[in-house]
Amino acid sequence: MSNEEPPDTRGEQTPAERAGATPLDPELFRASAGPHGADRRRPLVDVPTGPESSHEVRRRRRRRQSSARPWFIAATVLVVVAVIAVALGLGLESDSDVAVGDDPQLVLSTPVASARRVPEVLVRPVAARNLNVALQPLLDDAPADTCLEVRDSGAPVALRNETLPLTPASNMKLIVAGAALEVLGPDTRLTTRIATDGAATDGATVKGNLYMIGGGDPVLTTDSYESRLINGVQPATDLEAVADQVVDTGVRRITGSVVGDESRYDAVRTAPSWPQRYLTQGQVAPLSALLADDGWSSSGPVDEPALQAATVLNDLLLDRGVEIDGEPSIGVVPPTATTLTEIQSLTVSELVAEALRFSDNTTTELLVKELGVTAGSGGSTEAGLEVVRKWVADSGLPADGVSFDDGSGLSSNDRVTCQFFSALLAAQGADGVIADGLARPGESGTLDDRFLSEPLRSNLRAKTGTLLTTTALSGWLLTQPGADVAFSLLINTGDRNVQESDLTLQRQVFDALMTYPQAPAVDALVPAAPVAPRG
Repeated sequence: MSNEEPPDTRGEQTPAERAGATPLDPELFRASAGPHGADRRRPLVDVPTGPESSHEVRRRRRRRQSSARPWFIAATVLVVVAVIAVALGLGLESDSDVAVGDDPQLVLSTPVASARRVPEVLVRPVAARNLNVALQPLLDDAPADTCLEVRDSGAPVALRNETLPLTPASNMKLIVAGAALEVLGPDTRLTTRIATDGAATDGATVKGNLYMIGGGDPVLTTDSYESRLINGVQPATDLEAVADQVVDTGVRRITGSVVGDESRYDAVRTAPSWPQRYLTQGQVAPLSALLADDGWSSSGPVDEPALQAATVLNDLLLDRGVEIDGEPSIGVVPPTATTLTEIQSLTVSELVAEALRFSDNTTTELLVKELGVTAGSGGSTEAGLEVVRKWVADSGLPADGVSFDDGSGLSSNDRVTCQFFSALLAAQGADGVIADGLARPGESGTLDDRFLSEPLRSNLRAKTGTLLTTTALSGWLLTQPGADVAFSLLINTGDRNVQESDLTLQRQVFDALMTYPQAPAVDALVPAAPVAPRG
């Protein structure tokens, strides 16, 4: 069910203007920006909404988060450098004092030291102030444990509790996605191998067992199971095609059994902090290196996913006329076995996109185990999480307060900050694999029934996150003025469950973001033309 509301029809004001932001009248701005134009800059965060003494303003500015300082310092340095450059080249500027023939000497209308000589520096602080003014009343009504960070070109422009560690729910998958892409490699594929410990005597009979050796592919799927998936058809490895490949090798009879081998990973099916209902509800599959149809049978989740996978392949081969003497079983392939065929998974990039768009807990958790194998520490959740933790520590991203004990975000023990998520998204880029893999409103994925009204429908892409007391969205928003901003909005509701008002708040925040950057055009801030001296 969609939580969208009819479009707002209240007048022509933008959300920022309705909240008291700077009006968008370039002429008014030009008239008020003179020798003291540089003093009109506003802090990016914690904008006062009422009268304050100059002492209070200075005190609050000293308390601003350090994450907002680098951009402000850079902007100040840019102003100083530009002023020096203007002063050095004063004699060459078109609006400097010149005398040509008998014409009267011209004088500067805009002082050399005015910030209007580098107008781009003025625009972002004005836009950031307007954005924060529009967001403030919305966030003031949010639950106490709510954080927000918005970045434009990598620089924060809106902040609220951005360094507060909160439960991220499935936004946690963004971290595993970043680690998997770098450590495993975006083009890597996981291989499911079909082998036999007996020789085909006449090209048709396998004297022995047929082994199905799991390589960690999380989306081995039959046609019948695919029909029960929610949020649309997901990318998958077709198990029907696997059976066809076996038949295409010439096999018509197996004197032994179809044997499932899951030895690439350990046999620990869950994370310690997960409640049992996550398995029984199908929120996540019983974790295994050999998994078919998410380890789900007609009666629910299975206890032995490798045995279930062998059974699925066994039945598919029987449907294709292959005779099998023994019953499906589990075991480990002998080193002398002969490979009949190999089935390649989607690439890691494609698996990451599937995990993000459909919030696939199983895919994410198996990628974690594969990270442990790649690091040489074994295919366990803890080994893989150590790889992810190292990636976080080495990433250069603001990792203070980040901790986790699973990869999918199902654990209520996970903690991440909005600052980390927005920095991660900005570092990966608006055109990167992670950004491309995010869910979009109205399309297959976890946003298929949300934000269906324009302009959000066409301009939002995000990773969703939902637990009983958490709703989260982190991603990218292309605003109406044309800025592609990275954002992270995490809401932890405390002692109550998530309710409709929390989802409405998310939409209202995005509506306000859609107006960014709301500021005078750069052309309205350039230095005024030289004029003749008075008198």
